[in-house]
Amino acid sequence: MKEKENPIAQRYRAMILDAFMKLTRSVPYHEITILRIVQEADVSRQTFYRHFRSKDDILTALMEEISQGVAMRLRELAAPSRREIFVTYLAFWREHADFLRIVCEGHIELWLIAAYGNIMQEQLEVLRPHFAAVSEREFALIKSFLIGGLYQMKADWYAHGFRESPEEMAALLDGMLAGRGS
Repeated sequence: MKEKENPIAQRYRAMILDAFMKLTRSVPYHEITILRIVQEADVSRQTFYRHFRSKDDILTALMEEISQGVAMRLRELAAPSRREIFVTYLAFWREHADFLRIVCEGHIELWLIAAYGNIMQEQLEVLRPHFAAVSEREFALIKSFLIGGLYQMKADWYAHGFRESPEEMAALLDGMLAGRGS
């Protein structure tokens, strides 16, 4: 715990994360090794292992940072409509296209869905007022459906170069949930 508060340790951790992100721009995820990460970050293996157990651990750290960011944006909304929630969510992910690229091009979607699903179950509580008429179990199933569906939608949106705006995507999603084409 103290290490996270230590500015030097934080700097080394950031150097490792930055090196990993830089490598993912030119090297497929499955070809990235810890050796390449430490060389790019200009740190020792020992320093790497002080902060992370594996490259998957780096993905987990990035996912946690991103999840905290999207959660913060969603919490900032005051009595949001479903559409506002979706616009905020999709705009956030568009800003984090680098992470989507790692997941989509690295073919590690199952990892993301599992890790992200657990985190987003809590974050999607922001939608509860829009589903007041359903039971807790039904709402849990709706959230699970949305987590998987939102992931696939983001992956398709990324693959097509974010052609539609977050507002257009949110309108489509809101229309589907309301039972209309859009």
